[in-house]
Amino acid sequence: MKKYTATAIVMAAALTLFNFGGALADQVTLRFSDWHLTEDVWNKSLNEGMDIFQKENPNIKVVLEPVSYAEKETKYTVESAAGRAPDVFHVHAFSLPMFFGKGFAKDLTPFIEKEGPKFLDAWYPLAIDLMKHNGKVHAMPGDYMTMVLFYNTEMFKDAGLDPNKPPKTWDEFLSYAKKLTRDTDGDGKVDQWGFGTVGAKSPGFSLRFGPFIWSFGADYLTPDMKGSALDTPEAKAAFAFFVELYTKHKVVPPGLTAMNPQEVRTQLAQKKVAMIMGSGWTPPIVNKINPALNAFEVLSCAPAPVKVKPATAIWLSSWVMSPNTKHPSEAWQLIKFLTAKDTELKWFVDNRVTSSRKDVSGVAPEILNDKFASVMASQLPNGKVEPQIPQWPEIMDTFTTSLQEAIVGMKTPDQALGEAHQRINAILAR
Repeated sequence: MKKYTATAIVMAAALTLFNFGGALADQVTLRFSDWHLTEDVWNKSLNEGMDIFQKENPNIKVVLEPVSYAEKETKYTVESAAGRAPDVFHVHAFSLPMFFGKGFAKDLTPFIEKEGPKFLDAWYPLAIDLMKHNGKVHAMPGDYMTMVLFYNTEMFKDAGLDPNKPPKTWDEFLSYAKKLTRDTDGDGKVDQWGFGTVGAKSPGFSLRFGPFIWSFGADYLTPDMKGSALDTPEAKAAFAFFVELYTKHKVVPPGLTAMNPQEVRTQLAQKKVAMIMGSGWTPPIVNKINPALNAFEVLSCAPAPVKVKPATAIWLSSWVMSPNTKHPSEAWQLIKFLTAKDTELKWFVDNRVTSSRKDVSGVAPEILNDKFASVMASQLPNGKVEPQIPQWPEIMDTFTTSLQEAIVGMKTPDQALGEAHQRINAILAR
């Protein structure tokens, strides 16, 4: 047996302690925040993703920080102003101008340049353009999807409607919604409605209203985004049509002004409504709420109905690095992982969200052969994004207030929209 001197043993022990201490010194902790961490399906997927990332990067520990869907912008702006925002966080693309304008999103251009000149070629150009501020990339794009009409095929059949012929126009949609609004148990009370939608003050509202206003040939703002465009006949028609689904035709369940996206998906899962506006996240979330529904088989989807022209809303999310991060290189590694080809494909397989990467959404068989994703992809040419200006959250809050006043009967649709038009002009004039 080989003998060691006391000196050698001491030196070996010291070297071990040095290496162990060095490993500890090299390890960094990143705070990662995402509203999806509050959702069962996404939470499981994100935790699996973080396990993969940490195995690939043993020197990086990721601490997960859930935040509610409605509170994320407020939380991140307050924390950013105080210099304590999470190292990496997830927001809507339409929120980016606010973060850019306040200096709350770190310039990622130096990291991107190190990846090589063709690094950004994998993404759709529009998605990358929306990540830029003063010509520099300050965020990386994530989910990239269109809003489409989801419907329960069995409820269609029960109402005498052909599930293979979903409504193509808003007039047909209203006719279908009336037939789907029924008393199913014969007690003289309606217990099933044709359409469920968001009416609460929620970031998800504008995604659901976009297909209405744009398809009617209207818009929220003038082309230069310096004034409200809500005084046009087309805008008035779209606003009134939406309001009267609830007030006149009664094809929407009671309590519309309190309905947020998750509550509407719950209505679909529980067969309280037959149709909703949704996107890739809809089937897995509905299936999680009520597995007995067999959502992946029973649900189908179709392009948003048309009034004047085909149009729908594009959902685009983004990954932001805090300018206050103490570990920018490691934070970039996390963002690069979150937006990598394999990871983006995982997000689709787990959560049905299509990617802003062309080499995923444009070619992956899992997406092209999927009955939901293929419809969403087909509508990308008809998609529009919400105005990318810092005032947009305040404008949408003002618009939703007026809509709620019309829904509850405080004002006529024309009165409510007229006041929204004036208030929005005042916001833009500031």
